[in-house]
Amino acid sequence: MPLDASAVRCAAYEIDKKLKGGRIEKIYQPERDEIVLAIKTPEGNFRLVISANSANPRLYITDIAKENPQEPPMFCMLMRKHLSSGRIVSVTSVDFERITDIAIESRNEMGDTVQKHLMCEIMGKNSNIILVGESGKIVDSIKHVDLTVSRVRNVFPGLRYQLPPDNERENPLEMSKTDFYRVLDAAPEGRSIDKALTALVSGISPLMAREAAYQATGRADVVIGEMTQDEKAAVASSLAELFEKIKNYEFTVTLLYKKGDAKPFDFAVYPVEQYEGEFVCEKMDGVCAALEAFYSKRDAAERMRSRSYSLLKTVSVQAERMRKKIALLHETLAECEKKEDYRIAGDIITANLYCMEKGDKSLCAVNYYDEEQKEIVIALDEKKTPSQNAQLYYKKYQKAKVAEVEAAKQIEKAREEAEYLESVIVNIEMAQTPSELDEIKEELIDAGVIKSTFSKKKGAKKAKMSPPSEYSYMGYTIYSGRNNVQNDYITLKLGRANDLWLHAKNIPGCHVLIKNQGEAFPAKVIEAAAIIAATNSKGAKSGKVEVDYCPVSHVKKPNGAKAGMVIYEGYSTAVVSADENFCENIKVQKK
Repeated sequence: MPLDASAVRCAAYEIDKKLKGGRIEKIYQPERDEIVLAIKTPEGNFRLVISANSANPRLYITDIAKENPQEPPMFCMLMRKHLSSGRIVSVTSVDFERITDIAIESRNEMGDTVQKHLMCEIMGKNSNIILVGESGKIVDSIKHVDLTVSRVRNVFPGLRYQLPPDNERENPLEMSKTDFYRVLDAAPEGRSIDKALTALVSGISPLMAREAAYQATGRADVVIGEMTQDEKAAVASSLAELFEKIKNYEFTVTLLYKKGDAKPFDFAVYPVEQYEGEFVCEKMDGVCAALEAFYSKRDAAERMRSRSYSLLKTVSVQAERMRKKIALLHETLAECEKKEDYRIAGDIITANLYCMEKGDKSLCAVNYYDEEQKEIVIALDEKKTPSQNAQLYYKKYQKAKVAEVEAAKQIEKAREEAEYLESVIVNIEMAQTPSELDEIKEELIDAGVIKSTFSKKKGAKKAKMSPPSEYSYMGYTIYSGRNNVQNDYITLKLGRANDLWLHAKNIPGCHVLIKNQGEAFPAKVIEAAAIIAATNSKGAKSGKVEVDYCPVSHVKKPNGAKAGMVIYEGYSTAVVSADENFCENIKVQKK
């Protein structure tokens, strides 16, 4: 976990410097396990994010505003009651643990000034945000922990707040070089240095342990039993020096990127050299800037995956049913190919009525439809007369004839439905905000795809369409839809006859539009738009993607077609590779 005790300590120090003395103007709870404090200081306004998310717990100052629920949750209302207009007294880390104490001065119901504490516990699945009153008792917490969850420590309104149980590991801020040497010398010989130190020293991360070993020995994968006494002394000296800097808040914030990857892989509050060129290291201005860069997109993606899971599962099940239906219809078509055999059998029975009797089980006669006039054996129903048997085969022929036409129609209809559902699956996977997900839900309800799992509340207003993605390249404005409603808007309302329209060939994806500027579209602009279309399509991870493009005037929407479904003609095709970084760099950031 990147946010170790060292990072929490340095983050608390940085936040304290910026927010100490600031007033809490507003309190939001955009997620069930996250709160945001809007704080006004003489230097400006800041947003403090405190998240107790099990996967990405964190505490930092951000510039990013998140969507908030229309009705604030109960914990948010309680926070507003106790902390609104409160003044930040201090922000401190507790005992070199991943716990931050935000002391807030506010007024109680009697109008007296009291000090309350917002305890931010950044501890993986046990992360929590706990409001502690002036008496030291818990007012409430964003997660309740009762006896059914933990027998060791309960977190519940009315109980006295207690720190998590002591893990009996040593505090590195109070350790000298001699102390670190003692720990290393007593560690089990078969253990690697990172596992040994994390088990014996509080708040030290595997990354930090390996870095100290690398700085001292030139190797990160050191095993305790293979170290000489001099190497142990060198590592102990490296650790003591590292923690002395952290103790005095002399930190260097570093973001680590895998080569070729735009998303940060890790971060630290000290220089990291152990990867020897395999990773790109970027120095950051502060801990909060590093935390925002590391967590913002990662957390948003994780939460969107969680939010979209049920919807994605529902649509995927429907798409699978449609594929099975198409397979069954093809089997029906294969059966219908026998229809001519039924008609021939009826004709041969009719031609041989004179030599047949009721009770016959079969008829062996010359097949006069065969060029070689070979004999054919036709199965009969012995309970029916020869004439009734002939009519039975004629009925089978007529039934197969009608079924063939109907099955062909149903296959075409099922294919359109399957294509639509596949496009919705891509849209769900591309959705970046809760509002975009809500638009997709509304679209599916209107299309009759979902009814029981998701339903509109009576009298509820229809969600307003969020704006499509906008890009700027070589002076040209390019639009891209993120769901079928936006796709229809781009193509049918925003697009003009001489604008250029693009879409990934024969696979689900977004509609892309290049606005015309009164001249021929440059090849590079078309290529850029094609990359956007490829990146926002089902083929984004399949290497080369074919993208069709044509004037908007060549794009038509058939009557009764579902959202996002169009036909087009007179097109050209470009072959490009998806490039998420390129798209992000030319994207217009909305304020």
